[in-house]
Amino acid sequence: MPSENPSARSFFYWVSRISEISGIFCAVSVLVSAGVLTYEVLMRYVFKTPTIWEIEFSVYLLIMATFVGAAYGLKHGGHINIDLVTHLLPPRVQAHLSFYTSLLSLAFCLVVSWLGWEMWWEAASKGWRSDSLWGPPLWISYLFLPFGMTLLCLQYLVHLSNLWTRLKTGSEERRHGNDERSEK
Repeated sequence: MPSENPSARSFFYWVSRISEISGIFCAVSVLVSAGVLTYEVLMRYVFKTPTIWEIEFSVYLLIMATFVGAAYGLKHGGHINIDLVTHLLPPRVQAHLSFYTSLLSLAFCLVVSWLGWEMWWEAASKGWRSDSLWGPPLWISYLFLPFGMTLLCLQYLVHLSNLWTRLKTGSEERRHGNDERSEK
């Protein structure tokens, strides 16, 4: 069983820590984005000196928060669950369903991650820049999708391991994706 393997426990611990750190980092980026937009409102309407970078910078921060924060959301069961019918099923069937849908989600995230890294590499190697007046390099904003999806893939591995352990032992605790035991 993977959870009994010291290497697996260490891997799960570090993935959990990275997910926590990414969640904190993303929360800070949302606050910074709000601060930057407030700054722009003041500059534009109070001091009559608008800037050229604030909207694009804020959008990049929010894109980063969306993708890089996805692993944190999975770890804490914060992703949307459509359970209109599934909550009526027996707990064991729910656990199986959760395992297989998580497996499909991992496959999807792997594909998006792979394609995202290809897109990032193309932007970085060809020196693509934004068409805005500010014109930052696009590899920076293109990095958020593959990096976030890679973190999400790692967190899905932890999540799937926890679901697998639950299926093998018959334990029905932590039914909504909370993988806190990976930190122990």
